[in-house]
Amino acid sequence: MRDGSKVILGITALLTLGLGPALAALFLFPGRGSVLAASGSAFLAIGFVTWTHRLIADHHHLRQRDEALRSEIASLQEKLHAHVREIRDVRSCDEVTGALNRSSFLRRLDEAILRDARLGKSLSFLLVDIEGFRAINAERGRLGGDDVLKAVAQSIQGATRGTDFVGRMGGDEFGVVLNECEDSRPAVNRLFVALQATNAESGRAPINVSVGAVTIETPANGVELAELFRLAEGALASVRGTGASLCARRTLRTEPSSQIASA
Repeated sequence: MRDGSKVILGITALLTLGLGPALAALFLFPGRGSVLAASGSAFLAIGFVTWTHRLIADHHHLRQRDEALRSEIASLQEKLHAHVREIRDVRSCDEVTGALNRSSFLRRLDEAILRDARLGKSLSFLLVDIEGFRAINAERGRLGGDDVLKAVAQSIQGATRGTDFVGRMGGDEFGVVLNECEDSRPAVNRLFVALQATNAESGRAPINVSVGAVTIETPANGVELAELFRLAEGALASVRGTGASLCARRTLRTEPSSQIASA
């Protein structure tokens, strides 16, 4: 039965039980009618108060139940969103290092270039390569090589800011994007210091990396990823194979693009 029907039924019952006998007493027993009418009115008042209290209690109970149900639904929604995020993270991350996989990194790189172009900011891009990784794999085995990859990825993450991001490009090569960054040297220096700390703790042959850094001075003019990678790979090649942690830097300057300017 609906709440409205219950209210109407309750009022009808009260009127019938309270006012009915009182009115009948006035007509049938004129001498005692006032007493009976008063009794009926009292019964009506008591019944009305009791019924109102019960109605309020029922309403309060329903509201509590509704709030509990809403809270449970909100909790289930949050768990669902968390599971969706976990699935998305698993699909976008490299299973060994936890960094972004290649496709996810390249998509984020495109987004970062467009974002900094809108802001009129420079952006820095790094290619990081582990020195002598083939020899490390031969010496430590596949699992030992994976440990080195993880250590380098963690060192890069620790050297960058929350707005930056890291991806594994393949093999022992990582890509790094430093958003709104005109000078990559502080981040690279922090990476080298982090690796020195890792080497001191491990007590094994030191891990060193080569870095090719490119600063995009004018992303608003448009950036060809092929040219960006060509510059980064050229810079990386100039310091690779030395056995030490070194960095070479390049600058990418682009001409204004009518397509970008009109967008």
